[in-house]
Amino acid sequence: MNTRRHLLGALCLASAAFPLLAVSREPARSSFTTPVDSRSLPGTLRTNHERYMRLAINEAVKNPAYPFGAVVVHDASGEVRGRGVNMSIENSMYHGEVVAMNDYVAMYGNRGWQECTLYTTGEPCSMCTSAMVWAGIPRIVWGSSMSTIKASGINQIELSVAEVVDRSTSFYRPEALVAGVLAVETDRIFINRERDGR
Repeated sequence: MNTRRHLLGALCLASAAFPLLAVSREPARSSFTTPVDSRSLPGTLRTNHERYMRLAINEAVKNPAYPFGAVVVHDASGEVRGRGVNMSIENSMYHGEVVAMNDYVAMYGNRGWQECTLYTTGEPCSMCTSAMVWAGIPRIVWGSSMSTIKASGINQIELSVAEVVDRSTSFYRPEALVAGVLAVETDRIFINRERDGR
């Protein structure tokens, strides 16, 4: 009798716990922010993005094994205020976008991000996207997709820019996420990159 009472008590506790587990789970997310395909942009805007992407490509070729190049551009003046190329051989966090952001901060301080666009040759990883989210950079423009980068043999944490941005909407709402700018050129750079064994 006593054993039966303990068993019933344990079953009641267990069944009471399941709704708590179900309630505490975050609901599944099925849709994410959709970046704009650069081919759908008006000609003038597309040409402008291509001009700055060429500058990011100029940075990228400085690292033939990991050709992630980035520039931070001040929109009103068109001035490049930060440049970077992947330097993760020195520090795992020194992806091209982070190096460009650090270059910007060294010259202008950690302010004025809202006036800038960051251009990068490859879709930013979750770390780099998060850095841009925390800075509040309103426009992120990239060339090659994460799937192309992965196909080139570079490991990726498979969280897209859109997913990171979607998880940040309580405090971050970008003005533009633009994918595929000069992707034919950036794809070629990634696919033909030097292999260094990493």
